[in-house]
Amino acid sequence: MAEVVQAEQPVVAGLTPEEALRRVLKAALYRDKLAKGLHEACKAIEARRAKLCVLAEDCSEAKYKDLVQALCKENDIPLMIVPRGTDIGEWLGFCKYDAQNNPRKVKRCSCAVLKDYAFEDEAAATLQRHISTL
Repeated sequence: MAEVVQAEQPVVAGLTPEEALRRVLKAALYRDKLAKGLHEACKAIEARRAKLCVLAEDCSEAKYKDLVQALCKENDIPLMIVPRGTDIGEWLGFCKYDAQNNPRKVKRCSCAVLKDYAFEDEAAATLQRHISTL
């Protein structure tokens, strides 16, 4: 009789919070659990559907940053600051890929809101631990 071998997910040891955020956002993107941009993000935050808000530190509009920070504080939504908006844009797929699968023509995204976790995996657990320390 043939032996059945179940495929195991690779063990992820020592994820950084940024790597965990990237994985969680990518998974949530495919399951429609993200709000991207100011309008969608504000609607999700005000409706208290947000689990986490990600804001780019290099956002050129000070009022934009102030609005998102104030909404998150008012509605008790955790806020993570990412150094570059191009990182958020790359994680959300706002780019094209070349033959070697390197991102090209990455568009900036200043704000994204995680409405819900797509999976309860190691990346989500790492991110939740990091959020609890904020």
